[in-house]
Amino acid sequence: MTQYTSQFIAEMKQKLAEEKTRLEADLNIITSKKGAKFPDYGRSDEDNATEIGDYTATAATETALTERLRSVDEALQRIEDNTYGITAEGELIPQDRLKANPAATTLVIQ
Repeated sequence: MTQYTSQFIAEMKQKLAEEKTRLEADLNIITSKKGAKFPDYGRSDEDNATEIGDYTATAATETALTERLRSVDEALQRIEDNTYGITAEGELIPQDRLKANPAATTLVIQ
């Protein structure tokens, strides 16, 4: 069980839900059911090189968005399981860290 107020948990849940919606929308824009969309700018060598560069960037963006969405989903599940804000080692994550990154699972050591 966490030591955060119910108001703080509700705030974090709202932030995570909003981020999830935004991530899903962003992923929907850049992907198809088969993954990142491959652009088609034309048949010249320059067009083909640009297509490959843009596809590589889009695929990397898709990977980053997918990973972040997974983290957000896991954080929402931790809220439901009453384990939100606790590291794998059982340490409480500071509220300031969670406000900066609501899906955080680790402490920042300075």
